[in-house]
Amino acid sequence: MDPATGNVLFFIPDISGYTKFVSETEISHSQHIIQGLLETLVDANSLGLTVSEFEGDAILFYRTGAPPPVDDFVKQARSMFIAFHTLLQKVEQSRVCQCGACAGASGLTLKIVAHAGPANAMRIKDHVKFIGKDIIVAHRLLKNSVPDREYLLLTRELAGPDGGTQAALFMDGADRYDEIGEVAYRYMTLGRYRSEVRVEPPKPFVLENPQLVLELQQAIGAPAPKVFAALTDLPGRMKWIEGVKRVEMGQDQSNFVGAHHVCVREGNDPELVTSSVKVTDRTMELWETDTRKMAACRYLLQKTAGDATELTMQFYVRGNFFVKLMFRLFMQRKLKSGFEKSLANLAALCETPGH
Repeated sequence: MDPATGNVLFFIPDISGYTKFVSETEISHSQHIIQGLLETLVDANSLGLTVSEFEGDAILFYRTGAPPPVDDFVKQARSMFIAFHTLLQKVEQSRVCQCGACAGASGLTLKIVAHAGPANAMRIKDHVKFIGKDIIVAHRLLKNSVPDREYLLLTRELAGPDGGTQAALFMDGADRYDEIGEVAYRYMTLGRYRSEVRVEPPKPFVLENPQLVLELQQAIGAPAPKVFAALTDLPGRMKWIEGVKRVEMGQDQSNFVGAHHVCVREGNDPELVTSSVKVTDRTMELWETDTRKMAACRYLLQKTAGDATELTMQFYVRGNFFVKLMFRLFMQRKLKSGFEKSLANLAALCETPGH
């Protein structure tokens, strides 16, 4: 849109709970999650909306000309809501990290506000900036008295006299704002679409008939969550896995159930899959399985007295006589030595003040 004056639809999906989520959690992790949610909302755009700007926890979309009918607003809100919560469920089902950001992401919610009116537009570099009363109204409406946490709000002009075929879903509301006056609107809850959010859990990636061939234990003078965070930090494995020259992984470098990585030592190193995570009040457990399903490693962290941790590492091979024989003849001694040094390195890392 070229800078001009005209009737503009302002459509703002807003992620509620964002401020608390970001301020109380690990910034790098919360940033990763929020970015994914914002991209998901953009991808769900079906109204021909254009992004004006990203506003931290919200997206300012706009569209010129006549606004769409109410039914199209409802369809758009439904698709965004389902896409938003589908991603959150995927994050929850596949998450490895136990930090506040990753654990608290499921508490984020979505509200959508739409308003239309005349506005002046000016282009600043590659962005369109709007000036006028109605863009202010659209933003002010994000603070309202709607009792629901997740909803679509349309100002009266957009909702129309009959509300379309979805009229029965809407309720009336109004709020008064300084220097603007009373703004009437209609809103509908989006929670009715929760049942349409369906995510299949990750498929199990496990060995057939696993056989335990090596078990080691390491006492660590650090809390189990701290040890687990170091254990599951894939780039951070350079700091404690013996002999590793580099760690190859996905572009975003995050760890989740189904993530692949390779700890490169001497070449021909196995590609590993994060295959399972289980956390209870007293234990934290991580499984990694090689992509050929020949071997797997289980790390079990048990919380002990004095805010310390007992780490048990168990190495399994596929229940095949030839595989077990080859392991004992050619791999066991070297692998045991490497794991012993690595676990000692992990303990030293976690016990270092300030780490």
